[in-house]
Amino acid sequence: MDRRMIKGIICILITALLSVLFLSGQLAYASGTGVTYDAPENVRAVRNSNTSIRIRWKPDADSDGYIIYRYDRAPKKYVKVKVVRDSSADRWIDRKLKSNKVYRYKVASYRMVDGKKQVSALSDWVSARTYKRYSKSVNAQAPKVDKKKVNLGLCSSQKLKSRVVATRYGKNKKKKPFSDKVRWYSSDTSIATVDQNGVVKAGAAPGSCSIYAKAHNGAKTEVKVNVKNYAREEDFYNYGTWDDIYTLITDFRPQIQNIGEYYSIHRIGEDDVIYMELDDHANVVITPSDADLGTVKEDIEKLLVDFPYDIYIEVTAGIVEYVMWSENSPGVVSYVTFFFDNNCNEWTEIQIASHWTAYKFRPH
Repeated sequence: MDRRMIKGIICILITALLSVLFLSGQLAYASGTGVTYDAPENVRAVRNSNTSIRIRWKPDADSDGYIIYRYDRAPKKYVKVKVVRDSSADRWIDRKLKSNKVYRYKVASYRMVDGKKQVSALSDWVSARTYKRYSKSVNAQAPKVDKKKVNLGLCSSQKLKSRVVATRYGKNKKKKPFSDKVRWYSSDTSIATVDQNGVVKAGAAPGSCSIYAKAHNGAKTEVKVNVKNYAREEDFYNYGTWDDIYTLITDFRPQIQNIGEYYSIHRIGEDDVIYMELDDHANVVITPSDADLGTVKEDIEKLLVDFPYDIYIEVTAGIVEYVMWSENSPGVVSYVTFFFDNNCNEWTEIQIASHWTAYKFRPH
């Protein structure tokens, strides 16, 4: 091996070693000074006077203090304006501001670890307007939302309506909030999400969370969301003495629940329909042939083949319907229907469980 090759190898090794040392130093620096915990909660901005704004937050006992940032339009970024060296503090007043002007803020907390300051993530922004008592343009109250509680089936959705109203403080009878913008967020996106139009979308597993509608100043309104697996009702009732309906919801309950649950999660299109039936030779026929059967193919086959009455299954975007008829009673048809999203306040048929109905049709 000649000298040039040896020299090249040594240079490569030195470069690699320096890179490792540099990266480890960067990582050490990041671990000592980077974001390691969540931003302060419940940050709000409130008019304190016509030339001051009060910033509030939920104190964190694990923090050593808080840092307040205010948006500066000149550099177009948030600039540090105050360090509050008190872990129990829950507010700070920004004074000597201009009247009739909107100011925007973010808050972080910090901890001292081995003599180094670790700063949390920044909170979501909040804003407030300074104004005189008789000003027409004022800040907002917490948004008004049309529901306080929402029950949703798996993967179903519902739109919440909201409106922003003016704060109670102020003497002008025609006062209006300077911003009617509402920001939406979820306390647990694995249970339910919400978009910025207020449409709540349930996840694929049951559970509970809160959806919040937040005004410009951080004032917020909570909506409780319960996501339920309506397919898996434990108690069926009011099914009368109809043998076919009774057999379906007792002996074949696992199958109809598995099928209902699957299509609650794996919705088909609004204009799509899936038919499942037996042909004259007792073969399972699915229409369309490429329909999504996922994990319930065996449940479908067992129900169609083993059920003691003629039956077919129809799936649409909103329901799974089990249709049965008997050769001994031509024209008499039994229906058991599972509704994914129905609010179940009114039923035109016989309710046998939440989101489940059953009835017999007899021709006149």
